[in-house]
Amino acid sequence: MNFIAKVEEGQKPNIREIARSLEGMGIRVRRVMQLTGTITGDSGSLTLGQVKIKGIQSVAPDRAVRKK
Repeated sequence: MNFIAKVEEGQKPNIREIARSLEGMGIRVRRVMQLTGTITGDSGSLTLGQVKIKGIQSVAPDRAVRKK
């Protein structure tokens, strides 16, 4: 499942380490945006609850936006 994860405010400097931890779990990380504290990716067979590791404040499904 595609997701958007928001890291905890105090963890923004560690966002790349958090992304590497997610990759170590088999998650495909697509983008790491330090300024906004956001990580996007594909959790594969993992649930969004499993994506919410230490340092991540919240995880939500990433929904595609269609152009008209």
